[in-house]
Amino acid sequence: ATTNEPLSKSKYIGTYLYALFLMCRPSNFPIVALFHVLGVHQAVQLWKTSVATSTSSSLALSCPSLKSVLLDPSIMMVLISLLLVTSTSMITNDYYDARNGVDAVQIEGPDKNSPTQNQYDHYHPLAQGLIPFSITKTFDSYLYAILLLSSALVPGVISRLFIIGGAIITYLYTVHLKPKTWIKNASCAALVSMSPVTSGLAAWHVLCNGQVAGIIPATAATASTAAISASATAVATTIPSLTSIMKSPLLFLVVALFAGIMSREILMDITDCEGDARAGITTVPVKYGREFASKVAFAWAGISSLAACGLSWVWLLEIWIAGVDFNLRSFWTLISSSNSFFSVDAWAMLVRSVMKGFANSNVRRLVLSLVGSGLMLQRASMVWKTKGENSDLAEKAIRESLFSVVLVLASFV
Repeated sequence: ATTNEPLSKSKYIGTYLYALFLMCRPSNFPIVALFHVLGVHQAVQLWKTSVATSTSSSLALSCPSLKSVLLDPSIMMVLISLLLVTSTSMITNDYYDARNGVDAVQIEGPDKNSPTQNQYDHYHPLAQGLIPFSITKTFDSYLYAILLLSSALVPGVISRLFIIGGAIITYLYTVHLKPKTWIKNASCAALVSMSPVTSGLAAWHVLCNGQVAGIIPATAATASTAAISASATAVATTIPSLTSIMKSPLLFLVVALFAGIMSREILMDITDCEGDARAGITTVPVKYGREFASKVAFAWAGISSLAACGLSWVWLLEIWIAGVDFNLRSFWTLISSSNSFFSVDAWAMLVRSVMKGFANSNVRRLVLSLVGSGLMLQRASMVWKTKGENSDLAEKAIRESLFSVVLVLASFV
């Protein structure tokens, strides 16, 4: 799949720049940015929680804001690197799919006259002959070069490894892993779910090293500054307990994202089932059938929903088991003393206790997680009920799942 262009490559890239930008799937950029902000937010919250228990009052007063961390140049470089990983993965995937004839099969498939085909049709400029293969390959190489340079400026060794590893996985996924059943779905889900972890680790590295203005006072080296630095080092090297790890919002977020992306990937395989079968790609619906694939997609959606509501479940268990925020014994005592189940005083006491227990942040988290995960389950169940035979319904579920993802992400803020 090569073409001979009489003009220079630079002129071709300029001519097709807008089409190449569309191949980067800019509609994914807001989601990547949300993942990034959420990971940084969790790191800042963990830092504030850690320094809140610090014996140094000066350290407690030096907690930076989320905005100051996000505007740090090195953290902004993390976002740029994540966007480049996403863009290169889209272009590389389209390049090999068009070269192997996968996209051409889908465009010329039997569903091209479907009334919803134009509404949900994907943008495949290579398969449609709108962009030369050589220009796409050159542009993709430029992006990979920029990604390599930007990754060198990412703070923290682990974060840099995640960025470079993500770029490698996207290439291996397209060339080697995509034809392998299950592995290609898990690779894509792992890549997406680790995005907030990458940003969170980078932000934690910046915070622990005092790179953000306001963490360590910009004064001459004094005894107080040394004490603050020592306290910051103690916070940075503190090993979280098992309880704090199990209650970590980032843990629930990673599980929710991994399971949600697995469900979405399998739904996408259902919509591309015929094209994948003709191209020899053994996806889940191709190997096991659409009905089985729809069941698996629904199961992963269920796991994602449970993880998305994980923090709310932990909070509710703490209230019910420990009885921290309201006391059912007192309620029952008032009921017994008044000899009436409808005692006004008893119910008023219970309502006040419940309202006290339901802090605003917990209520918001509970509502957003329930609504977001509920919509995800509802769409997956619709595909399951049709046994995966309605590709248009599966495509609609994929497109509308973005709203569910936004709600779930908002529940972790």
